[in-house]
Amino acid sequence: MGVVNVRLTNINGNRNDNVEVKENIEVKSNFKIKDIKKDGKDLLVVNFSFDVAYKPNVGDIELEGRLWYRSNELDKIAEEKDDGFVLQPDTIKEVSTAILRESMLESSFIARKLKLPVPIRLPEITARFQSTEFKKAS
Repeated sequence: MGVVNVRLTNINGNRNDNVEVKENIEVKSNFKIKDIKKDGKDLLVVNFSFDVAYKPNVGDIELEGRLWYRSNELDKIAEEKDDGFVLQPDTIKEVSTAILRESMLESSFIARKLKLPVPIRLPEITARFQSTEFKKAS
């Protein structure tokens, strides 16, 4: 079944207007799976954090959240150890992708509200164009 839901539990964003920007702003984002717990026989609850840092320090964004992952074969994909869980590679990929997608989208909205650079690289057209005639609007 896979990822059932992703919910943010804490959102924090700050803008620092006291920093003078003389060159490009470097944007770095990172996420961390903080801990995992089993809920019933077929559900994992994954707590995570996501941070966006800017250099120079023009601001920061911090998110925390929870992801629910359901599987009928939970014992095969998430082996419980004394102090944690060992997840199978495909499960790690699916969980990480869901965390990144949700966090990147939300942090982009927050960055726009704070007038900070968005943490994702936006598409850019690199093709060379020829002069082209377009229809005049009425």
